[in-house]
Amino acid sequence: MAFPDTFKLAFQKSLIGWFKENGRKLPWRETRNPYHIWVSEIILQQTQVKQGWDYYLRFIETFPDISALAKADDETLLRVWQGLGYYSRAHNLRAAAGQIEEDYGGIFPTDPARIARLKGIGPYTTAAIASIAFGLPLAVVDGNVYRVLSRLLGEETPIDTTEGKKLFAALAEELLDREEPSAYNQAIMDFGAMVCTPRRPACDSCPVAELCRSRGIGLVELLPRKARKTAVREEELHFFLLQDGDAFAIEKRDSTGIWKGLYQLPILSEPPAGWVETEVFRLRDHRLTHRLLHISIHKCIPTSGEREEDARWTFIPTSGHPGYAFPKPIRSFLDRAFPE
Repeated sequence: MAFPDTFKLAFQKSLIGWFKENGRKLPWRETRNPYHIWVSEIILQQTQVKQGWDYYLRFIETFPDISALAKADDETLLRVWQGLGYYSRAHNLRAAAGQIEEDYGGIFPTDPARIARLKGIGPYTTAAIASIAFGLPLAVVDGNVYRVLSRLLGEETPIDTTEGKKLFAALAEELLDREEPSAYNQAIMDFGAMVCTPRRPACDSCPVAELCRSRGIGLVELLPRKARKTAVREEELHFFLLQDGDAFAIEKRDSTGIWKGLYQLPILSEPPAGWVETEVFRLRDHRLTHRLLHISIHKCIPTSGEREEDARWTFIPTSGHPGYAFPKPIRSFLDRAFPE
């Protein structure tokens, strides 16, 4: 697929020029350290920049290099990641750090094929690290890029089909500035986040408006297209706050499913023997990518008789909960219920 050189050069020049004047000033852009860039890209996979900023700084402070991350214990790793969600990202980061230690002597590989073999790193992250850290001409393709290119070119092929994914990957490679791949890739991501936004894009101040084939024909708000909507599964979760004076029960989730390895309040169907329910808290619905969780927390206190306990439960002081990593909705509830 080929574009006239005049079109490509005009797009690249306008985009990079806009970026150099308006691009976001972010801590991971102050370095070419591939470890720092890798960590930032993994954090931002499912997290907005505003939220991810402090997590990035805390992560790098706690694990300043690949060796420190490879040696991280579960408790520290999950506590640093607590609140970001999608905890498999943290587990994959540590696993990949172990790969780098074992296979490459702790030195981040420069070969894109080797980068792509690291745990949790897909085509987008490979291209981001290779282009930003090492200046290699690989085009990134993420939600921002799909949106920018589909609108720029008036391309209506659905992005969630095999045909669409191949097409947009080819378009991204074709339009990539191979002389400045780092600036170009960061520019198109910032442009999609700041100007060519999903809703109410700033078309009036768009630096590539004259090149945009969707502007003025009613397509901008309709692109990119998808062939189907992803079904969202709804679930009810009932957690029990089994509180005995200044202590309450927690349990550790197993190593599978969402929130693996984190602590939680016990999930039960009814109060255990020897406990009586005193209050029910209905939390705000918690949305995951394809799931909507309806969460209730049932507060229970022991009765005068013998109370039932479970070997999986550990009773901790109410003041001690900040030292444990909990899923975000449980963390928010505990911070309100037992403030420091």
